[in-house]
Amino acid sequence: MEKSDRFVRLEVELEPVLPAREVAVAYLNTCGFSMFEEKVNGLVAFAREAEWDEPGMKAVLTELRLMAKIEVNTEFIKSQNWNAQWESQFEPVDVEGRIMMRAPFHPQPASGLDVIIQPEMSFGTGHHPTTWQMMRCLLDLELEGKSVLDIGCGTGALSIAAHKLGARPVVAFDLDEWSYKNTLANCHRNGIDGKVEVLHGTINSLRNQLSVYEVVLANINLNVLKAEMNQYSKHLVPGGTIAFSGFYTADVPALRKAAARSGLKWIDQSSREDWACTLFVKTPISA
Repeated sequence: MEKSDRFVRLEVELEPVLPAREVAVAYLNTCGFSMFEEKVNGLVAFAREAEWDEPGMKAVLTELRLMAKIEVNTEFIKSQNWNAQWESQFEPVDVEGRIMMRAPFHPQPASGLDVIIQPEMSFGTGHHPTTWQMMRCLLDLELEGKSVLDIGCGTGALSIAAHKLGARPVVAFDLDEWSYKNTLANCHRNGIDGKVEVLHGTINSLRNQLSVYEVVLANINLNVLKAEMNQYSKHLVPGGTIAFSGFYTADVPALRKAAARSGLKWIDQSSREDWACTLFVKTPISA
């Protein structure tokens, strides 16, 4: 079997869970793991075998043992088995009766915004508190006619919802090739082929490095947000809004400091199951 046909599934039990779980997510992300599922007692992480850094993973686990008692289970799963497992467990996600995120096999909702998502090993089904809060945030941003940049788009759920809420244009990108392809596929499922510009790469992959947007969305881990904050701010118009998620509520002060250094002013935040979503506005340039 080709390596590209398999995924590595890593399940880690931690005692105590925090802060070890946050450290695990941050560092496993550098070892090829691109999707994480939180558990009460730890986490489950997935990586494509072709991108899996086994020595790096072992080094991360060694560091975690200095912070907590851990139990580890690693297994390989076929990519085609992932969707079967997901479909058996996936339930539609209702965002306050106004957005319904569902799989293609679920019935269309009677009302509200319909967002069809088949994750195929990409992050962002709406079940995770970060995606849910980002989706909820879109409802308050009055996106009609506004330009939107979706950083680390995962399944493309946020970009698809933004387009359906009237945002124009919408640009999305993800470093993960699987996520890039999944976003394209999900745009097709929602009948908006070519309506969202989807790129494979980083923020440096934007076709126009001078382009600016009225709304920027970034649901990524804290370390990446802090490291790339200046670039995000550069692509936001003065007075524009940027929404961040992908980190714990306890990490908001650290994020606010990094944002302030990049000319971003905190305006609001929410919390769901200890995960945060924050809103910032770019300080207008003084005359």
